[in-house]
Amino acid sequence: MDDNNSDIVYGQRGALPVPRGATPGDLSIEPESGEQYMLRVRMEAASIPNVIVANNRHQFLLTSNPGKRPLVANNPVGHPLPPDSVAQPNAEWLSHFEQYFARQRHHFRTALSATNIPANPDIPGIGQIREWKSYCYEIRDGSCQMLATLAHIDQPMAMRLLKWMTTWLSKDQLRRVEAIWMWYLLLSLDSLLDHEDTHALRELCRTLLRIRSIIATNFTPTRGEEVAALNILIAAVTRGYRQRDLE
Repeated sequence: MDDNNSDIVYGQRGALPVPRGATPGDLSIEPESGEQYMLRVRMEAASIPNVIVANNRHQFLLTSNPGKRPLVANNPVGHPLPPDSVAQPNAEWLSHFEQYFARQRHHFRTALSATNIPANPDIPGIGQIREWKSYCYEIRDGSCQMLATLAHIDQPMAMRLLKWMTTWLSKDQLRRVEAIWMWYLLLSLDSLLDHEDTHALRELCRTLLRIRSIIATNFTPTRGEEVAALNILIAAVTRGYRQRDLE
C-alpha cells in the first residue's frame, strides 16, 4: 500500500491506491478494474499540455484521447451535453466495476482478517467525533496504521465513520485522504446492510454526486483523477451495494 503523506493535491499523486505492477490493459476496450481506470486517467492527464485552451471543453473531453474509447459517457449527436455527463462513466465500465468490486471486497476482507491488531490500539473512542476527524485526516493514508485501524473497528464503527465523513466533505472537492478512507471502509462492510446503513450509504453517494456535478460544471483536466476517484466511490455504492437508482 502507498504510505506517502496525504497533504498533496490531486494530479501530484494518485487519487486512490493502485498496486505496483498494475497495467492499463487493452486500450481498445473498456477498463475492467478500478486500477486500469485510474491508470488510464493518469496516462491521459500526462499526455495533456499543462496549459490548455479549448473552445468547447465538453467536446475536448470526449475526443482528447484519439484512437481510444472515451472513459466518460458519450454525447448523443445533436443533443447538448449536460455538464455532469462529462464526468459519468459509461454502462460497460459500470458493469465491469460491479464484478471488480466484489473481488476487491473479498481480497480486502481477507487481508483485514490476517492483520495483526495491537492489544490496545491508540485510536479515539466510539463517540469522539472531533478526535476521529483529526485522526483520519492526519494518518498516513494506506499505511499499516490505517489497515490496523480498519481491522480493529467493527461494522457499526465503520458505518459511523462513513456517516461522519459525509458531513466532513467539502461541497466542491474530494481530498485524497477522504477518498482512501471511504474506499477502504466501503470494502470492509458486509454485503447485507440494514435499512439505516443503506440510507447512510445513499446519503454519502448523493453527496459525492453533488461534488462531481460541481466539478464537471467547471472541469479542467487537472481534476481528472479526482473525478475518477468520485466515480469509483459512487459505483462502489450503486453497484457494490445495489443502489443503481442513484446513477
